[in-house]
Amino acid sequence: MPQVILPGRLYCPFPSLINCNVAEADQHTANWLMRFNLVRSPEHLKHYRQQGFAWMVARMFPNAGYEALCAFTDLNTLLFLLDDYLDHQEEEAASEGRDHSVRSIIEGFIYTLRKPEFGQQSGNPVLMALSELWHRMKGMSTRGWQRQFIASIEDIFNAAIWQHENVKVRRWPSLRDYMERRQYLGAANIATDTIAVADNIRLPARLYNHPVVTELTKLCRNTVCWANDLFSLSKEQGHGDYHNLVVLLGHEMNVPIETAIHKACKIHDEQVEQFITLSRNLPDEGPVMKRELLRYVAGLKNIMRANIDWSDYETSRYKYEYDEHVRVRKVRDHYLMEETV
Repeated sequence: MPQVILPGRLYCPFPSLINCNVAEADQHTANWLMRFNLVRSPEHLKHYRQQGFAWMVARMFPNAGYEALCAFTDLNTLLFLLDDYLDHQEEEAASEGRDHSVRSIIEGFIYTLRKPEFGQQSGNPVLMALSELWHRMKGMSTRGWQRQFIASIEDIFNAAIWQHENVKVRRWPSLRDYMERRQYLGAANIATDTIAVADNIRLPARLYNHPVVTELTKLCRNTVCWANDLFSLSKEQGHGDYHNLVVLLGHEMNVPIETAIHKACKIHDEQVEQFITLSRNLPDEGPVMKRELLRYVAGLKNIMRANIDWSDYETSRYKYEYDEHVRVRKVRDHYLMEETV
């Protein structure tokens, strides 16, 4: 993989928190993956456990109860499994038959959410696991939330098909189009949707749809995705994937990759600043709704910080370094060489 050096840690001045049940959730998901034959071997299971998905979810939802933490760790791991599968399809420059396979899995996933018995009877490990998981998720959520969740999954898969079609015909998306769709390519919409269930937040739909709250949610999703594009850059360069903010900045502006990295960092940091400024202007709906809105905004902050901490400390999924670490290592190596001489 090409080496990626970031100029410094991304701006995100929010508390670093983690759920106390993280180790138990990790073990639960490992058992769940094996139960539904979602991993091929002990080595395959070890590969996914090393990616630390339980730690990502535990940082996003530090206040979630054990059952919710397990359910959403299962969900995120399942979505990452599917993402890796779709990436593999693109890397193989999918034929028409493979395209059909991708669409079949996507359609089956959504149909199982609408008709869980379909997944139970499908014989497909992914859909059987989803059916069981969806049963648990429905037990801890409202029907309104469930409808929103299905719509969010559809948004994710529509974006995945858009990306897959681009790769199939070797079409580069415009930077503007990519930035509009990126929150769905990264399933960041699922993360923000989950706050309501994980933190038991009671807000009416009209407040979630308030322009300020909608923009805060979008800024949270986008900054998570811009950070992820920086962290995953070496992985995507290794695959030849150009659906990445850094790559598209370099392509459209005709600048070196180092310059594009700096520009992407600036976009991320500026949007975090926008989030902080906008969060001071929440709608005034009385003390009860204000408290719930503040809890929701705190949940958005947790997601933004969780993504950075997990990527920096707890996952083997990405390979990158910070410039100051590279400088320190070069100085250390220099002195070691002098001592050797």
